[in-house]
Amino acid sequence: MEKDNQITKEVEFLFVSQRIRLLGIAIIAGMALVFILGIFVSSSNVNKELAYFNLISIVLCVLLCFGSFYVKKMLLQKAGTKKFIPAYFNAHVLPFAMCDFGGLLCIATNLFINQNLYFASGGFVIALLYMIVNFPTRKDLEVIK
Repeated sequence: MEKDNQITKEVEFLFVSQRIRLLGIAIIAGMALVFILGIFVSSSNVNKELAYFNLISIVLCVLLCFGSFYVKKMLLQKAGTKKFIPAYFNAHVLPFAMCDFGGLLCIATNLFINQNLYFASGGFVIALLYMIVNFPTRKDLEVIK
């Protein structure tokens, strides 16, 4: 009986992890599209008096992306085996949203409000890395009790 439960859990994990990866790839593609389009528009947006927003946005991006890793761990610990698929999926949605918000805030602030390609690129790379870190792994099954 325990073996059947383990096999069921593995199949559910494979099913939901594919859905989560698809969601993550869609979010990454959206961020990349905003970043690429922002590069073409950024040359006309130079507001020196709003330069302090650049630093604020990169700091918020780092804090949100870094925090998303711990939010995922916390939500995975609360996920049980009773309703595994919705709990596991929801444990990834909030961290993805945090990385997406941080990355898009940094990109939009640094390209559309005040041209700063270095900070925008840094925010994009940070959000991209943390999105990849938050993708589902087999180690997540060990955290779930």
